[in-house]
Parts: sequence; structure tokens; C-alpha cells
Amino acid sequence: MTLLALVAALVPVAALQEGSGPSVAQAAPAPVARPAAPAPEPAPRPRREAPASRAARPAVEWRESLALGTPNAGALHNAVRLPAEGPGYYTYDPATQRPPGGAERTWGTAALVRQVMDLGVWWEATHPEQPRLGVGDLSRPGGGPFTGPVVGHASHQNGLDVDIRLVRRDGAESSVDAATYDRELTQAVVDRLVAQGASLVLIGPRLDLHGPAGVVVRWPNHDDHLHARFPDPDGTGN
Repeated sequence: MTLLALVAALVPVAALQEGSGPSVAQAAPAPVARPAAPAPEPAPRPRREAPASRAARPAVEWRESLALGTPNAGALHNAVRLPAEGPGYYTYDPATQRPPGGAERTWGTAALVRQVMDLGVWWEATHPEQPRLGVGDLSRPGGGPFTGPVVGHASHQNGLDVDIRLVRRDGAESSVDAATYDRELTQAVVDRLVAQGASLVLIGPRLDLHGPAGVVVRWPNHDDHLHARFPDPDGTGN
């Protein structure tokens, strides 16, 4: 009995002592919210390094060429041949859909060849990770009618016209159509052709492309390539 009485006397004293100060939970500091660590920056897309063979413009036999007549009824004097490939571009034969361009199909005025090569240089500088631009037919060595074999043209007769493949979505340098082309990248090519002074850019009816009225024009049989025409700087051809 004496022991029980002693324990009973001590309990209120212990309870009083525990209540007189903060508990362990009360004394612990409140957790401080830390700001979330910023998400890491996405790695930049790798840039394709141009092979050494395309590091500089290829040699061209420049001449004082003349566009005679009109693109649909004309001729070409002192034609300049576009090299088979260069910075940002390669040539292909539309008859086979394979590179390089045919020996009888890649001739133009000096002014047109410079425009095509300038387009390739711009493309490689601004889209180094993308496939090169495919360049199809220009004109015959002496201009004139451009019929077959396999692929022919009503125009392309005086060295002022050039065909350029649409850009593929998958990065391949091969044939392309409205189902496989990259709209944004191909639109960039159209815009650049206009900026370089093209007087006409033909686009296919199924392509979601646009440009200045009277310059960018929808035309049948152009769902796999662009047709660009540049004015004759000498004023001889139209």
C-alpha cells in the first residue's frame, strides 16, 4: 500500500512536468519546402557535318551564256552545266529517280546555275542536319524541245527552269510525293526560291504549300517536285 501511494503521488508531478514544456514534435522545426530543381535543358540536335567532298563549291566551267526565246519555245547559247553535286544539293535523273542527273539534262544559263548552287549553300548552312536538296532537270545543252525519254517537259527550253525535289520527312535522298514530304521544310525551300528572285514556283495540287500570288502557282503533275523559274538577267529570254 505504501508503494502504491508513492506511485500515485508521483504521476501528477510527471504529467505536470511533461505539460510544462513543448513536446518533441512541437519543438521540431516545420519542414521547409525546397524549390524543385530545374529540368535539364534538352540536348541540342546533332548537326550533320558536311563531307569533305562538299566542303567547297565544285569547279564550274563558267561561260557568258544566253537564254533565247521563251521557256516553252526557246534555245540556250553557251550553256553551263550544273555539277553533279555540291554543298547542300545533289542531282538526280527524273527518268530513273536516281543520282546523278543525266548528262543531257543539267544545263542552264550561268545565272540559273549560280542560283541553284546558292540555294544549296543556303540549305546546308541553315539545315545542316537535313538531307541535301535533290535537283532534277534544267535544260538540254543547247536548249530547245525537252521531250523524254520517260520524262519530258513543255518548258525547260532556254536554261531558266529547274526542278527541285520536295524534302522528305524521313531524311532520305530519294523519290518523294505528297504522302512522304515534309511540309515545313519544303515551305522553307519555296520561301527561299521566292527570296532569291524566282519569277515562278510551281507546286502540286495536293501540296500544303503557299507563296505570293502569281509567283507560287498550283500546277498538275508537280506533287513530287517544285518547278522554279528565274528571270533572265540579260533580258534576252523570258
